[in-house]
Amino acid sequence: MIRVLIADDEQLTRESLRLILETDDEITVVGEVTDGSEVLAAVQSYQPDVVLTDVEMPNMDGLSAALALRRLPSPPHIVVLTSFAVDGYLYSALRAGVDGFLLKDVMPLELIEAIKVVARGEAIISPSMTRRLMQHFAVPQPVSSTQERLKTLPEEHLTILYLLAQGLSNAEIGAHVQLSESQIKVHVSRILRRLDCANRVQAAILAHSAGLEAPAGYEPL
Repeated sequence: MIRVLIADDEQLTRESLRLILETDDEITVVGEVTDGSEVLAAVQSYQPDVVLTDVEMPNMDGLSAALALRRLPSPPHIVVLTSFAVDGYLYSALRAGVDGFLLKDVMPLELIEAIKVVARGEAIISPSMTRRLMQHFAVPQPVSSTQERLKTLPEEHLTILYLLAQGLSNAEIGAHVQLSESQIKVHVSRILRRLDCANRVQAAILAHSAGLEAPAGYEPL
């Protein structure tokens, strides 16, 4: 069972999210809070697997709450849900180490699937925001420092990082490199630790920034 905590200052939104999520037998909403300042205590009380948070809240916004959660020894996965397709929100959310960034026009089934994706340790961004993110990193960036960070990875990990940066799931990466999904999960965790990345999204951004090239003989399945 995936345990979810909802953080949103609008009661109607919280109730709607609860109703949507609890239509799925694999998800339960364990708690609700109305402000980012309440998130940390609620996480310690309810021990959720995923925190679903709005960005704009009265006293502490969702991104500040995400930063506070990332300092915990075993932080939950974090999904930001916002009405505003603002690039600054997206970049700030990724720097805060969130696992998902969704717009509130997301379809109910897509929201449920997104919760399941991040609970598996993967990452998800609304398609429209993904396009804008890739356009941003298609602009030439200083790459020397990011390339130096990638030099710490063995060849096998560079291959997995490249595939991860293409948006592939653990199962899809495993099919490419002939490893099981559980083995890929272990390798991804090691890559994140080595690169000091909070999650797969940050690692993917790093790979794109460094201009990581496809491994020899790579062909999309």
